[in-house]
Amino acid sequence: MAKKILVAMDASEHAMKAARYVAETLKGCKDVKITLFSVIPEVSAAFKTLVGTDFASIIPDFERKLGDLATLRHKQEAKIEGTLEQAQKILEDTGIPGKNIEIAVRRKKEGIARDILRELEKGAYDTIVVGRRGVSGAFFFGSVSDKVVKYARNCAVWVID
Repeated sequence: MAKKILVAMDASEHAMKAARYVAETLKGCKDVKITLFSVIPEVSAAFKTLVGTDFASIIPDFERKLGDLATLRHKQEAKIEGTLEQAQKILEDTGIPGKNIEIAVRRKKEGIARDILRELEKGAYDTIVVGRRGVSGAFFFGSVSDKVVKYARNCAVWVID
C-alpha cells in the first residue's frame, strides 16, 4: 500500500524548501501519494456584515476597500496555486509520478493549524511535512508548525528548516 504524505504549504521559500526536501528524500519513489495542501485565510465575515450598515457610511470608500480585500484574496490564491504547481514539478522532476501528486487548496474554516490537522486526520496520512517558517517569517515554532507538531497523531511529522 502506498504511503500518504501531506505537505502543508504557503507561498514562502520555506515551503518550497520543504517540497524540495520531500522530492530529494523520496526521489524516484513510485509507491507514495503526496498531497500539496494549503489553507487560505478568508476575508472576515465581520467585515462582510458591515456592508450596508451605518458604520460603513462613516468610513470613506468602505465598500470599495472591501472589494480590494477580495481582489487581494484572489491574488493570494493565484500565488499559492502557482507555488503548489511549482512544488508539483519539483516532485515530478525527481521521478515521482504526477498521478501520485494532488494539489489541494482550502479556505480557512477554523484556523490554519486546525484545518491542516483536520485534513491530516480526514486523509489518514502517514506523514505530515511542514516548514519551520512561512511567508511572514512568523510561521515558526509557537504558531502553525508548533501546533501541528503538538497535535498531530498517528503519523510522522517532518519539520523542515
